[in-house]
Amino acid sequence: MRHAFRQRLSEEEEESVFVSMTDMTVSFLFIVMILLAFFATQITPGETVPKHMLDEAESIIEQRDLQVRQLLAELESYRSGDPGIIPKLQAEKAQLEARVRALEEDIDAIHAELELADGDTAVARISLLRNELQRLHALLAASSDENLIERYNTVVSLQRAKILHVLRERIVAADPSIDVSISRNQDALQFRGDGLFASNSTTPSRQGRAKMRLIAGILQDVIACFALGEPSTLGSTCNEDIAVIDALQIEGHADSVGSDNHNMDLSARRGAAIYGEMIAANPQLLGFINLRAQPVLSVSGYGEGRPIADEALPGGRDANRRIDIRFIMFSPVDEASIPSGLDDLARIQKLLQGGEFE
Repeated sequence: MRHAFRQRLSEEEEESVFVSMTDMTVSFLFIVMILLAFFATQITPGETVPKHMLDEAESIIEQRDLQVRQLLAELESYRSGDPGIIPKLQAEKAQLEARVRALEEDIDAIHAELELADGDTAVARISLLRNELQRLHALLAASSDENLIERYNTVVSLQRAKILHVLRERIVAADPSIDVSISRNQDALQFRGDGLFASNSTTPSRQGRAKMRLIAGILQDVIACFALGEPSTLGSTCNEDIAVIDALQIEGHADSVGSDNHNMDLSARRGAAIYGEMIAANPQLLGFINLRAQPVLSVSGYGEGRPIADEALPGGRDANRRIDIRFIMFSPVDEASIPSGLDDLARIQKLLQGGEFE
């Protein structure tokens, strides 16, 4: 019984709300009509009312009349016991509440994304970000004339110098007796003779062979991240600049004793002998290739043409009977052949091997 009474009371309250809203709208409409009638009485003969004022008044009356009819229709539906009106209003209310919550969540997300501090506003933060973006665009435009090939080659040269310093440190740490230095151009490791070859000999000494075999293992470990092929470990963690070795030359050198032709042949055969010792110690060195799918390891001889010591001084000739390991890095011939990343190396390989761009 009490439940029925409360339900009836709730229905009466809901009905009173509709009635109150209807009465207020009708009253407002009635006041507007009285005001219009009053203004009409103030117009003397010969006076005219601007058309836009009449149109505006008629528009207001039509809008209010439409609202009244809608409210009356809803009230009539409620009074007649239409069961759909209340659920409809409740559904609309729920939709509006859900929409408000969604907007609040969007606002919170925007604030979090913009990293707003206390007192900041989204508009101010967006303005700062726009200014920063304009500054970056200006910097980009200013550097648009930069030679991309020159920049890549400079970065690769710096990377090569790092490789040589790492190699030298590891070789000296493994065997302090090895006399190794870095060339003035920061492009080669130079191993002074130090008994590596006897005069007019192409056969390395027993001590020299042991040293070169040790060097071969260290070399293989370091260059794995800068060459392609089966033993390669090239990756962004150790080669973020995408510096790729094009050739690794084992260069033989001779002192000035003997003719130029003889020394040229002698130096080439010395380079080949060290090549054989290193391959025998670490066969995987043959697996390293460049972007043209060519073996990285190669041999060359320079005769007496590139001395590093004065032969008039003690030990000078022995120093010049030496081996150099020269690093020749890949250098693009045009901007299209500059690798943009590790994933771009396959395109560069195809280009260098005579393929077409995709």
